Amino acid sequence: MDKELIFEVKKKKEFSGLPDSIIEKALGKNKLDIKKTRSFLRKYFGVFLTNKVMKGRDEESLKSHISSKKRDYGVLYKKLKDSTGHASSIVDLGCGANGFSYGSLKKEFGNIQYIGIEASGQLCDNSNYFFKVNGFEKAKVLHMDLFDVNWVINVISGPVSPKIIFMLQVVDALENVEPNFSKKLLLSIKSCLNPGDFVLMSNPLRSISGREKFSIQRRWLDEFLIENFQIIDSFDLFDEKYTIIKN
Repeated sequence: MDKELIFEVKKKKEFSGLPDSIIEKALGKNKLDIKKTRSFLRKYFGVFLTNKVMKGRDEESLKSHISSKKRDYGVLYKKLKDSTGHASSIVDLGCGANGFSYGSLKKEFGNIQYIGIEASGQLCDNSNYFFKVNGFEKAKVLHMDLFDVNWVINVISGPVSPKIIFMLQVVDALENVEPNFSKKLLLSIKSCLNPGDFVLMSNPLRSISGREKFSIQRRWLDEFLIENFQIIDSFDLFDEKYTIIKN
């Protein structure tokens, strides 16, 4: 693909930190139309990358990021520990601003290793700055495209078990870029899970504005998980449906 088209899309500051591979997929999906590509990216990425989020370097960023601002991470991590027990590491796919909740994660799980994977270069830089100034030496966020499955699996395979893989509000975004990709990713993750490992997934129950409750049930996802994984727990919190699965 012509690199000039990718460069043209990334002239907009909100997309400047996204990997070229994501821009290329979006251009292909939108028939190389720059205006439509930007609109598409804004719908699935730009809405999360407000000016406050891109500049935030502390826990306040959690209140600015749309996918995290409703969450009480202390409550979520306690619920997670009650369901899974001890964990030594977390790999957070499409982590967004979740890294800024590392203090809450550490209170619940102790000095746990945390590796986030995020497409926004700005969020990666800000999260890693936060870890550095707070002395969180076992936490880092990597700048990468989740569609590079081999690379993602290589990252997941590295940390010691028992580990928990986070997939918080990422399925819908993946499916809108490439239908059925989330199934492919989940099956690849399954292949490298050890007996004590878990996956924590969430999907939104309301629109971004919070006014509209989704009628979509994602039955295809429920059926896929039942067929391929053991469902440990399922619960609703913060206008999200959470599901904990294992191999």
